[in-house]
Amino acid sequence: MNMKKNVLVILFLAVVLFLGSKAFIALFSYQATQKVKEGLSQGFAISYSWLSSELDGSIVLHDVSITPYRLKRTFYIERLSLNYGSYLNLLLNLPSLSAGEYVGLQSISAPSIKGLLEGRDLEEWVALEYGDGFSVPLGLYACGELARVGHSDLRKMGITEFESSLMINKSLNLASNELMVSLDFDMGALGKTKLKTTWSATSIPSTLANWAFEEFQLSALSLTHVEQGYFRRLSNYCSAFSKLDRERFSLLASELWQKKLNSIGFEPGHGLKQLYRDYLLQGGQLNLELSPLKPFTLGNFDDLLDKNLVSYFGASTQLNGKAVLTSDLHVNAQHFRPPPPVKSVESMVSKPETVEETGYYPILLSELEQSLEKKVRIKMFGGKLYEGLVVSLDEQKLGLSQDVAGGSVVYSLLRGEIESLDMWH
Repeated sequence: MNMKKNVLVILFLAVVLFLGSKAFIALFSYQATQKVKEGLSQGFAISYSWLSSELDGSIVLHDVSITPYRLKRTFYIERLSLNYGSYLNLLLNLPSLSAGEYVGLQSISAPSIKGLLEGRDLEEWVALEYGDGFSVPLGLYACGELARVGHSDLRKMGITEFESSLMINKSLNLASNELMVSLDFDMGALGKTKLKTTWSATSIPSTLANWAFEEFQLSALSLTHVEQGYFRRLSNYCSAFSKLDRERFSLLASELWQKKLNSIGFEPGHGLKQLYRDYLLQGGQLNLELSPLKPFTLGNFDDLLDKNLVSYFGASTQLNGKAVLTSDLHVNAQHFRPPPPVKSVESMVSKPETVEETGYYPILLSELEQSLEKKVRIKMFGGKLYEGLVVSLDEQKLGLSQDVAGGSVVYSLLRGEIESLDMWH
């Protein structure tokens, strides 16, 4: 009889402890979620219906709605799961979770992400955040006057809604002090991407608020992309504008893509252009492997100038299981470095103040947008003077084109370092 009572007491205590732990997890999870929402409130609107914990060591947020303000669109996630591997591991790492740390977290999954075709797309956001040049590799070429695939274009291709799934896995190798992070992103008809990365663990702080991406050190990268029939849809759609069959569409697109990359300081060789053409033509699966000799620090962009990125990162590629030779992708240092000062500065500064029918005339920096596609003379803080054609403008930079031997080069000047600007009339 006593044995039965003891068993009942143990079961009762186990139930009480289990329910107590569930409440404990719910409290810490709620606090951590509120901190994340507050920290991201300037850029995102985030809401969810309720949260729960599961015996496999997961915290689950149900009916999540995320609106990145810059994208101007909302994504709906039915279940967003943060998995710690086991229930015990989850309990042990709750304090670090509430402190904004990802210690012990093994995976994040969202099996169903949906959204309306509205607002901005990835390439628009990239251009908005980092400049138009960063969206060039993601652009659309050989499709008449279309430079990108908009939402109305996707609907005409038969894609009426954004549907995807996401899985992120993380593991730490204590022996080598390396952090492995993989991402699986399936966008259905728009393609599937699998990314595996290896980082120097000491370069990535455990607290998210302390992350400095420019200090992250990349040791290796593996990228697999499966287009899932999208290129055929694209070729068929563009044929209405370009009157090109798929083979000629792929060829022309690769040539235009190569020229556009040249204009932003990257020079792909024949092998890379051929790979671009073949992937558009054949579809299927593309694999890229990067194995640099030493970890690459993300903020060391200057180290890439005048380098061949293929050899620098030990890059290798496969298309549909066959190795592809892509030996050249150079970074043109002239494009990214400011142009040399104009000679005879004194004579340019001391021009007589006579009104002429044509010549340089000053404009207010607040009216800088007037200089787009105009010849200008720029004076920087410090006294240096530059001349050229303004080919691009954004909130941070001005793109200045100068003629050099063999063509022209576009340089970037920071708007905040411009003291005055004269425009040719």
